[in-house]
Amino acid sequence: MPYCENCGTQVSADAKFCRNCGAPQRGLQSPVSSGAQSPPPVVQPTPQASSVHSSPPPPPPPSAPPVQMPVYTQPLQAFGERVLGANVFRKPKALGRYDSYTCVVTNLRMIFAQMTNEIVAQSSQAARDQAKAQGKGFWGQWGDQLKSSFTFSQRYLSMHPSAILAETPGNFAIDNNTISEIKLKEEKDRGGIYVRQMEVEIHTPMGKYEFKMDKDENYINLLKQVYGQRVKMPFGSFTFHGIKIGL
Repeated sequence: MPYCENCGTQVSADAKFCRNCGAPQRGLQSPVSSGAQSPPPVVQPTPQASSVHSSPPPPPPPSAPPVQMPVYTQPLQAFGERVLGANVFRKPKALGRYDSYTCVVTNLRMIFAQMTNEIVAQSSQAARDQAKAQGKGFWGQWGDQLKSSFTFSQRYLSMHPSAILAETPGNFAIDNNTISEIKLKEEKDRGGIYVRQMEVEIHTPMGKYEFKMDKDENYINLLKQVYGQRVKMPFGSFTFHGIKIGL
C-alpha cells in the first residue's frame, strides 16, 4: 500500500486525503523497494591466450664492432742491409788449434760465417771448374784453386747477409747496436818489432768474444768507420793524416 507523502501514514490506494494529517494524495504508487537489484554490470570477456604459440620477438640488432686504431710499423730502411767488408778471424782452441770464421761487417750487424772444410773444398772446386771452363791448363787451374783459398772471404761481398747467416748451422751474428767496445791489440814477434797478428775483443751485453786476425789496415779503417769511438786501438798507436804512427 502507498504512504502519505506528508506524514508517512499508510493510506489506501484510492484515498484522496490522508486520514491522519488530511494532506491530499495524488495517485501515489507503491514505493520501489530498496532491495530492487540494479542491472548487472557489463563484464567484458577476459582475453584468453591463443593456443598457437607466437614466435618470439626478433633480437635487437647487433651493435657495431668497436673501431680499431691502425697499427703503424717502423718502415724498412731505404737501402736495407748491405755488406761493407769481410776478413778472416781465428778463434783459438786447445793445443794451438783454432776455428776459422769470416767476419762480415754490414751496416746493421757483424756476421760470423764458419770456414768449414766442406765449404772451403767446394769453393776450391768451383774455382778449378771455372778455370777449366775458361780453357786454362793444369797450372792455371791449380793457380786459381790456390788463389781461391786466400780470397775465400771475399766471396761474401756479393752475397746477401741473410744467405751468409744461413749458410751453416754454426754461423751467428751480433747486432751493431749491442756492441759496446772493440779492442784491438798487436801481437808481435819475440823481437817486438814485427806484428804477426792482432787480437780482437768484441764486448757485448751477452759476453766477450775473442779472435785473432791478420793485420789489415783497410779492415781496421772499416771497423772505425762503422763503430766509431767504440774501436780501441793499441796503446801508443794512432794515425795522423792517414799515416799510422806507433810510439
